[in-house]
Formats: sequence, structure tokens, C-alpha cells
Amino acid sequence: MRALKVFGVCLGGALACALVFVVMLRFSLSPSDAAYGIPIAQLFSDPLVFLTAVCGAIVSAVVVFPFAYFAVRDRQLSASALFVFGVVVIEILSVTPFAGWRGLVGCVPALILGLAVCRLSGWRWFAQTKTPHPPEG
Repeated sequence: MRALKVFGVCLGGALACALVFVVMLRFSLSPSDAAYGIPIAQLFSDPLVFLTAVCGAIVSAVVVFPFAYFAVRDRQLSASALFVFGVVVIEILSVTPFAGWRGLVGCVPALILGLAVCRLSGWRWFAQTKTPHPPEG
């Protein structure tokens, strides 16, 4: 059951990151680009943009899932997911408007960093909460 939850979080996070990436990529377009200045709603109404973003997000979620599952298998899922999602979105927001497509490439190290912090940091924020056992006697 936990694996299904982790996969759902991976898929939801990948779709949200794809949405953020497309919106931020719009800000990196040069004035000579045909898509320069079009409204965001119109950008997503283009089937090529929409399908590429959705398919890319699904493939990304499938590829990332085993690594994410390993990283959070004994961690609190909500805190870990929030942290990793935040790291990746901050990378997209800070790199994509200035570097265009390189913002997508930068998501990989950001994701690896976020998962590594969840797995290796020992921060209590990520600790799995366990109910104490009753005293024996």
C-alpha cells in the first residue's frame, strides 16, 4: 500500500512540476518566438505542449519512483514529499526563466539532492512516527 502512495505522490509531483516548468519556460522565450506573449491558458490549449508535458511527467514519475521509494521507505511521506517537491520547484523557478530548457536538466540534481537529504540527513522532521509499545510485564 505504501508503494502505491509513493507512486501517487511521484506522479502528482511530476505533473505539478511539468506545469510549473511550462509556465516558467514561457518567460524565457525570446520576442522572436511565435509563442512569445501568449496567455498561459492558450499555451496549455496547444495539444503538443499539453501532451508533451503530461507524457514527460508520467515517464519521469515511473523512472523516479524506485529511487523515491527507497529514499522514503522508512520516512514520513508527507514531510519528505513536501521537502523534495519544494527543492525541485525552487530549482525550476530560479533556473528556467534565465536558462530555458536547462531548467529541466537541473531538476535531476535537485531531485537527487532532495531525496538524499530525506534519506541521509537524520532530521527528525522526516522521521517515521511510531506508536510506543506498551510496557511488558
